[in-house]
Amino acid sequence: MSRIALLTQLPSLVDQCAALADGIGITLAVASPMTGGWQDAALVLLGEDVSDPPGGISAPTVLIAVEDPSTASRTSADAFGAAARLGADHVAILPAAAEWLVQRMISAVEPPVAPATTVGIVPGCGGAGATMLAAALAVEGQRTGLRTVLVDGDPLGGGIDLVLGAETTEGLRWPALAASKGSLRPSTLVDALPRVAGMAVLSWDRTDAADTSGHVFDTVLGAAQQAFDFVVVDLPRHAAGGVVRACHHVQLVVPARVRAAVGAAQVAGRLRAGHHRVGLIVREDERSGIPAQQVADAVGLPLTARMRAERGLATRIDRGESLPTRRSSLTATAAALVEEWFPAREVPETGREPVPMGAGLAERMAAGLR
Repeated sequence: MSRIALLTQLPSLVDQCAALADGIGITLAVASPMTGGWQDAALVLLGEDVSDPPGGISAPTVLIAVEDPSTASRTSADAFGAAARLGADHVAILPAAAEWLVQRMISAVEPPVAPATTVGIVPGCGGAGATMLAAALAVEGQRTGLRTVLVDGDPLGGGIDLVLGAETTEGLRWPALAASKGSLRPSTLVDALPRVAGMAVLSWDRTDAADTSGHVFDTVLGAAQQAFDFVVVDLPRHAAGGVVRACHHVQLVVPARVRAAVGAAQVAGRLRAGHHRVGLIVREDERSGIPAQQVADAVGLPLTARMRAERGLATRIDRGESLPTRRSSLTATAAALVEEWFPAREVPETGREPVPMGAGLAERMAAGLR
């Protein structure tokens, strides 16, 4: 396992660095600058009391200093001078650089990989069916063998875990991450999230917890992109540009209705300002009189797919029944999109079993969930 070494004899520095490391589940190997033992470390932290360059260090090094409010400018100048003398790669002056140092430690023990394919699903209007499609995409991704996480991007949506019947499943949810300011290792996210049929779910709950800051959302999404193969984000219409830009693909879902298309055109304009790859999925029902391509032309987006409305789907979900099987248009659309985004991928011959659901909505509400 990758180690992080801290070379210092200053107890206050040990306490501060250890507290930051403990918050992300990392134990520092603390040693005197004169004793050695850092040769196999993935990252070496040099205390400001180190006077001579330690030998045999091949890992990146960070000089750690603690700011003295009364002599802040001197602290900064002294720290950068010491870093130059010791050959340190970076300087971190605490407490201002605490967040940067935490991320640097995470990168050392879990080196970054190419971000997972990330898809943002956005409704063009209320009741468009975007959340159902997001859930179906995540289920399909997991079924094909992709390590998949479904991320709830709407704090006012009631919690996407309700769609999957997972509201009582143990695991980490957004309010806990908001309280932790979002600093976490990718492996911690994998182990902490609730699971539904093997798929990880990061949901909001029914509390009055405050919305996450953009920074927290970005940090958590970045960790998810490192920990999984496929990230599906259920986004609200007002999704911020930074979240949209973090996606590889963005799909706007709209019913084949005049008013829905007009509203979706406004949402499309916002999305195009933040992403160059936005597509449209049109949901048709037996009452729809507008061709899907005409809807796409009106909205101003390329048509990615058409899917039929699933009669009774919302009622089934409220009752806690399973998501549709392969015979449904929803699942077929999800399968086609996953195949497009992951071409030439061998899909396990496991069939498609219904995703188990929890108790019905009436029972959930009777139990006191809001």
